[in-house]
Amino acid sequence: MKHILRQATLLLLFLLLIYLLALILATPFMRWSPAGGLDTASAARSPFMTEPKYAFLSRSPLNNSDDKVILLGASNVLAGFRPAQLQGELPSVRVHNLAIGGANMTELQQMVDLVLEVQSPKARQHNVFVLGVWYGLFADDLARWYTPDRFPGDTDLDIERYRYGFYRRTDAGPVPILPAQWLDTGVTLVKPFLLVDRLARDAGKFLRRGGKPVASAEAGQPGAPSAERQRQYLAFWDHYMGHNGQLVDEPFELLSRTISTIRESGGKVVLVDLPLPRWHASASPYDSSYRQQLQKLQQRLDGTSGVAFLSLRDADQSEDFSDEVHPRPPVAVRWAQRLAQALNHLPNLIKQGV
Repeated sequence: MKHILRQATLLLLFLLLIYLLALILATPFMRWSPAGGLDTASAARSPFMTEPKYAFLSRSPLNNSDDKVILLGASNVLAGFRPAQLQGELPSVRVHNLAIGGANMTELQQMVDLVLEVQSPKARQHNVFVLGVWYGLFADDLARWYTPDRFPGDTDLDIERYRYGFYRRTDAGPVPILPAQWLDTGVTLVKPFLLVDRLARDAGKFLRRGGKPVASAEAGQPGAPSAERQRQYLAFWDHYMGHNGQLVDEPFELLSRTISTIRESGGKVVLVDLPLPRWHASASPYDSSYRQQLQKLQQRLDGTSGVAFLSLRDADQSEDFSDEVHPRPPVAVRWAQRLAQALNHLPNLIKQGV
């Protein structure tokens, strides 16, 4: 027995030495120090590589008493509100964009909780959450996250919570193992694994090079896409939304509860109604269902302190979009200007207590 214990101890010491060596080697390659606000669009250039991993592992800089604008939503928020453009219009606050491509309301709610998790009560009072909403954000969980072995399935953020052991999976949902205040320590300790992930990603890109599909000559061109391309886009979103033809109540109830969570934490909310190209909005039954649900939500929240609304629905010209959802870069500048103007005209949203 003593011999077995001795061998096990030596093996553990050897593995610890290997890990420490890997940590020393990985650290120079995994350095990360954002020059400005957090921005999931820069994930590929960071040690975190993907938007969900970036959003989950990079949260700790939000724990301060600076006034903060935190943008959340899906890829049209990521493309439509660039932090650098907003920052110039909002010099008194720090702008962060933690939107995640493909997010639905469940994942947005998770992101709010993850932000609040790393913040002190004082820091939470300096949050202005800007939530970009459109019909795609309200995809039902069963349609968006279904997997054969789990119901409704793990979100992209759930996967990142479990990947390195920061959380454990339970029937009641993710349960943290690492206390939120130790997030930076945890990120440091997983740097060897982050490096391995990056090397695997780069190797995969190298092997796939040459097999990249050729983009359509029509993609990204101003103006409405062809009738066939419109049909393909609408078919994609019908599949994405679960072929229901209309939106259910639950994601909107979740949005209402999420707004309440933010307000109860001391933060403020700006709900931005995002535009679609006119051809898309007029042809989609989901958009008309979304308009009805959003109107009911606005009526319920009208006059609620700490909640404001901004509609960009009039920015629906086809030439303003690079596809069926995302604004072209010059148009994104105009979106940012309109949001900044709305925030600047609502000083109670920007200036928090100290």
